[in-house]
Amino acid sequence: MFSWKKHARYEVVAEQAGHASIDGIFETEHEAVERATYLLSLAKFTRVQVVQVAKHTQTVVFERASQAGGTGVVGITAIEDAYFCTDVLDVYGHPSRMTLLRLTRRYADRQIAIPCETLHDYLALRTIEREGMLLNSGISRLARVQSREVATVAAERERELGALWLRLKQLAQTSDSLSGYGKLLIQKGLGALQEQVASTCAPAECDRVVSYAFARLLEGHRDWGTKTRALIQVLEEDDGDAAGIAWVDQVLAETIDGRDPIKVLIGYSPDLGSALGSLLATLNGRLDDRHPFTPVLMDLSNALARWHLPEVEAALLRRVATGLNGSHPLTKEGPWADAAALRRIVAGLACFSGFRGGPNMSQALLRRAKTALRSGEADLPFETAVQQLCGSLKGPGAQIGFLLDLAETELGRQKGVFLFGSLSRIFSRLRSARDLAPAHVPAEDIRRELGGRLRRAGIPRDLADQLMYKISSLPAEAPRALLR
Repeated sequence: MFSWKKHARYEVVAEQAGHASIDGIFETEHEAVERATYLLSLAKFTRVQVVQVAKHTQTVVFERASQAGGTGVVGITAIEDAYFCTDVLDVYGHPSRMTLLRLTRRYADRQIAIPCETLHDYLALRTIEREGMLLNSGISRLARVQSREVATVAAERERELGALWLRLKQLAQTSDSLSGYGKLLIQKGLGALQEQVASTCAPAECDRVVSYAFARLLEGHRDWGTKTRALIQVLEEDDGDAAGIAWVDQVLAETIDGRDPIKVLIGYSPDLGSALGSLLATLNGRLDDRHPFTPVLMDLSNALARWHLPEVEAALLRRVATGLNGSHPLTKEGPWADAAALRRIVAGLACFSGFRGGPNMSQALLRRAKTALRSGEADLPFETAVQQLCGSLKGPGAQIGFLLDLAETELGRQKGVFLFGSLSRIFSRLRSARDLAPAHVPAEDIRRELGGRLRRAGIPRDLADQLMYKISSLPAEAPRALLR
């Protein structure tokens, strides 16, 4: 007769000042208690337990407390949007992993492990369950956010997420069946992994298999710098095709998108302005010894110069926007130096459609401009800060793009009358579609993109119709008389 008691497993759980982690899983109670006793002898843990885990029950069979010290409790990070998963295999996709990374940022920083690794690690998932401020709080937060975006009740979504979590744990227990893919990536490179995945995996399972392979690549590297270097090395040793490079791009973005990883990559920086300058130089593939850097950041800059890595670029832009949104001065030399540092950052972010980074970056630049560009004690008014940033952009197309990005933000919506008036004045000076973008961009693409941005910006219907008519009536090139 089958007995769950006979087939139960024993988890050794070590706790340090509120943070519990699973040290190991054993087949017999004797082995587990022996390990727990050894951990207590180290005087590192505040509490050690042996938990018997059966099908529906968990029973503490051994527990001892000590006076050892440790770290504090880790909770979730507030998020306002979340990727919606309907199937457990969706959770392994890049959008879902990035949502989980933002939600569990503090946990990822402490463990130096990204969701790409954690989702395949049963011990890590069980540890998250034991973190009182992680699993339950995380599910509740995701359910509230996702119930706003999709017509569903939060409590119902919580039940769905709970079911997804149980399925994730089941798949993590069987992840060893994918070990061949990890060995293939490590031993033979990206191209070999692509061939194997294409020939053996169903499309729905691709994200799980690929993320597992990269998890095995990263598991031996216990700091952010070596993880980043290992991923860049995959590109250097075997380019693969565009799909393979996109895989590395996603995992690399997941690895560097956080304050702790970026601090490790930059190394020492005298001030915030210099650190942001390093990130912008890296983003443009032009990092040199005029900026603070480490060898791995230089490698990342060279990789961005050689390959198109849009997810990495987006991650770096998010880090720049986060730095600009903070309250730390850009320099330690006073207001004039802060203003000069901001102008260099603005120049590095400017492009033909506004500022790289979209609405979030435009809002961050505006907030920083109000303090860094002021001439006295009072911050610049919204209108003056917008005018100064517009003045730093070349051409009406870039200015229109910046104003439209700003109109999409909460800060911009509060100042809609001013922004829409500014847009009308700039549109009135347009002479051709070429004023809106460089020569290599087709005029039809300009009209289509700008029309979509006008709708997203929430511009009043009558004004939007006028601007759309203006766009559609613009000639592709300026009249010859105006070019003389």
